[in-house]
Amino acid sequence: MSEAVSTADPVVVDESFFQDPFPVLDRLRERAPATPVLFADGFGVPRWFVGRYADVVAGFTDPRLSNVVVPALAPPGVDRAELPAGQRVLLRANDLLGRAMANTDPPDHTRLRRLVSAAFGARPMDALRPRVRELVAAALDAAGEEFDLMAVLARPLPITVVCEVLGVPAADAEVFRAAARVLGGFADEESAPEVIGAMDRFADYAADLVAHKRRRPADDLLTTLVEVSDEGDRLTGDELVAMLALMIFAGHETTVQLIGGGVLALLTHPDQAALLRAEPGRLPDAVDEVLRFDGSANPGLPRLATADVPVGDVVVPRGAHVILATAAANRDPRAWDRPDEFDVTRERRQRQLAFGHGIHYCLGARMARIEGEEAVGALLSRHPGLRLAVEPAALRWRTGFVRALEALPLTTR
Repeated sequence: MSEAVSTADPVVVDESFFQDPFPVLDRLRERAPATPVLFADGFGVPRWFVGRYADVVAGFTDPRLSNVVVPALAPPGVDRAELPAGQRVLLRANDLLGRAMANTDPPDHTRLRRLVSAAFGARPMDALRPRVRELVAAALDAAGEEFDLMAVLARPLPITVVCEVLGVPAADAEVFRAAARVLGGFADEESAPEVIGAMDRFADYAADLVAHKRRRPADDLLTTLVEVSDEGDRLTGDELVAMLALMIFAGHETTVQLIGGGVLALLTHPDQAALLRAEPGRLPDAVDEVLRFDGSANPGLPRLATADVPVGDVVVPRGAHVILATAAANRDPRAWDRPDEFDVTRERRQRQLAFGHGIHYCLGARMARIEGEEAVGALLSRHPGLRLAVEPAALRWRTGFVRALEALPLTTR
């Protein structure tokens, strides 16, 4: 029997959640099929937490759960300047991502995905692997015997790949790096102006870059997106800028955690690291297990209920903000044997949900997997003595729903 749930009495989750979310995720998942939760993130309103695997999968395919989420925070007439910092930053990010697939529902989403999906297909993404391998090797060559993996590889690799793929001149890549540094974390009153300023600069630069590619096409992904056409339909300038912003999330943020969290999981499970060194062909399975065990979206992905939505014996009311808690679903004992164990040989009876599900499955998933495989594989093969340079308890995680380590000090000695 599920515990009675009341919208008037949400569960309050403090900032300690972001350092060790999984005990909280387990409690919320088992408490009820859906539970209103107030997170310490500046969002300002409760979100209904849906954390059981079958319910999360169903939520991804339920048209009553809309991807158009953030505008509900500021209906017409609301002065943004009077809103809390967290909401102001979310609204500015929504302005930037407003025409991206992650912020739209069908039929807009269907049209956008149709136009861009070929550019992210298996062949163009697989063609990136040799360059990714070169970048990983160069980073590790320069790393020395002791280094912070996040600074040396996990953060710079994905944004470098995104910039090279899009055709961003190397001299301008810092605009993308600055946006990547601030997106994904939480902002307070002190940091909000910096975060919003980075998004403003990115939006201006991206619009100029799109215009440049229209005038001077090149052999890069952005030119492909500028020129793509389906029966005369093309992406607008705003849609192209939104697509570039989305790639920071799809092509950068996911991979930062995949590399950092993956190496941490392997070093704290040395039997699994030894198995991968002996059987490198298991790397794709290992990446999948990292995504299940500790993926980047934690607790999960947002939705807005456009009607009353039954979830088990609970009804999520119309107008409610919802989190499809993929991180909880990926450790649901209803779906996984030994869900809290990290096991790269795990039998895959169903798909882990770190990249979403259904029509909203992440287009950047293959790129992220390639970077994760190359980074983890190179570290294991180069450094048989690789280990943490600090105790695991000393590690700190960024405060935000996009999970990532602040630093991961390693030693090869």
